[in-house]
Amino acid sequence: MNLPGDDAANLLGALALHVGERMREAVVAPAGAGGALAEALVVLKDQPGVTAEWLGQVLRLSQPGTAHLVRRLVGLGWVDRRPGADARSRALHLTPAGTRAAGQILHARQQALAQVLRHLSDRQRAHLADIARTVLRAEVDDDKALARLCRLCDRRRCDECPVHAGYLDHSRP
Repeated sequence: MNLPGDDAANLLGALALHVGERMREAVVAPAGAGGALAEALVVLKDQPGVTAEWLGQVLRLSQPGTAHLVRRLVGLGWVDRRPGADARSRALHLTPAGTRAAGQILHARQQALAQVLRHLSDRQRAHLADIARTVLRAEVDDDKALARLCRLCDRRRCDECPVHAGYLDHSRP
């Protein structure tokens, strides 16, 4: 509920826009573009061997958009297409150059986020992390949502991923 005096939702929206813009700006240089190109590299780093169809669903791209993205990634020398699980599918894998680019993207992202948080005390950072864990854990209901929420995450940074924990909660009978 967004009642007068209850500005949490409004402030969260403004903060989300600010953080999103800072992350997009940060990944442009190492990826050569923002958005799906950078996200695809990080997803493929963490999910090697997925199909283009799966990647497109995670990134919420159309089939033609996904095909264009994969062609671009291959053309840049960042992705190899290998035989997939069946004769018709192709598995996507990062090349060594793609792995380096994904690492550069994650480093730039981390620096941008550190700048956003620079004004917070240690206590405020811990409180923000607790809030983020609670919200994120509740937002995942399948493997694509898991990959979508973590599509620009540096998975080495979380001791226990709340998104993965939420996925496990949801997938248990």
